[in-house]
Amino acid sequence: MSDLSHHGSEMYFTAKLVLAVMCVCCILLWFIGHKTRQKIPLSLILFISAAAGALAGGFGLPWRHLIEGPMYYIYINLVIFTALIMLQVMKESGAMEAIAWDILSAFREKPVILFLLLGAMLFFPTMVTGVGAAGVLSTGVIVSLILMAVGIPKTKTAAILAILTTLGAAAPPVNLPALIMASGINMPFDGFGPMLLVLSVPPAIFAIFFLGYRHFKVLSMDEIRAILPQPERKFFIQPYLPILTIVVLYVLIGLFPRRMPDLVSPLVFMCGAIVGLFNGRKVNLFMAASRCMTGRLFAVVAVFFVVGSVVQVMTFTGVKGFLVISTFTLAASAPILMYAAMGVGIPALGGLITHLGAAAVLGIPFALAVLTSNIIVVICCLSIFCIMSQIVPPSALGGFSSQDVVEAPSYKPIFLNCLIPWAAATCWALFALYFAKPFADLFVPY
Repeated sequence: MSDLSHHGSEMYFTAKLVLAVMCVCCILLWFIGHKTRQKIPLSLILFISAAAGALAGGFGLPWRHLIEGPMYYIYINLVIFTALIMLQVMKESGAMEAIAWDILSAFREKPVILFLLLGAMLFFPTMVTGVGAAGVLSTGVIVSLILMAVGIPKTKTAAILAILTTLGAAAPPVNLPALIMASGINMPFDGFGPMLLVLSVPPAIFAIFFLGYRHFKVLSMDEIRAILPQPERKFFIQPYLPILTIVVLYVLIGLFPRRMPDLVSPLVFMCGAIVGLFNGRKVNLFMAASRCMTGRLFAVVAVFFVVGSVVQVMTFTGVKGFLVISTFTLAASAPILMYAAMGVGIPALGGLITHLGAAAVLGIPFALAVLTSNIIVVICCLSIFCIMSQIVPPSALGGFSSQDVVEAPSYKPIFLNCLIPWAAATCWALFALYFAKPFADLFVPY
């Protein structure tokens, strides 16, 4: 019995050591890059940290696990990549500009409707990719011009981009943390849509009005023409056809599952991209695909592959098991602290290993710890905590992308402007988690 106890304590010590070394290494590399003004890619930081943790734990360099881990994220990255191709085609064909023109010219004197439609423009790219940076670097470029033109300061514009694209990543149909957690506890990713909308849309509406409404000013048509070129089109709905294509395909798949083949998301997005090729200015599909994967977006996809290595190493070295046991212990001894750990601890960890890593490492254990509640509501709420890490340094994938778009000199004021909307979204998700049964009765279809 004493041998088993000794083995258990040694195992816990190793797991804690690996976790500590990974965190310290990650923070140290980020700090070195920041101080030397050398942007060390986050994917490289995470890969080195995972390897250092394995070495510190006495496992050597586990090349098989470092390479095998990213294989589990191939489909997720394929969804992101094909959705980005569709968005790039819409951008180069002029569809994005045309939609923005329609919104701004029709509702320039109606700030409530204007803000809601601009929010929808930020939501759409992240709804179909599950990544906040995709929305910031596509529709976010146009929306930022409109927001700053109607009087919203640069830092608050960046905060609106960061918060709304982050919450858009939580909305259906593609919520990557929810998908990861559902797969981790062997349940189908079905019936999540209504609950995800309830958790993501109200905080997003609060954020854009809280940050922007007081600064709004009405633009003249001449001022609008100075921002956006007046679009040329054969018929009104032309720029909306790629969006309508993917909506119709998803609806047909849902309504007629036996007659309509189940087109996977990457194929649905490629159908939208092909429709976009004949929908305005001439676009070369292969060149558009090449351009959409340059700069920060390429770095984002690289991070998601490396997160697979990090999660694999954490599982292999016992860190994930240690976190699971710690989560169950916390849930049994202090439920209030468990909720605090969900709302604060998950985003903090996601700031280091992204929202996908947080979902795999902490999201699944927390979901298992509260299985007595409605599991769909639980996973939806946990996905909000995971996704909010997209504005948390040092990774802050959506936050740093927003800073680049508005060309702000520092991320600190942007992050400070995000804090109250972030707290509102977190409190709303905690409220839904605590009252999971009433929310399930209202918003879970079965």
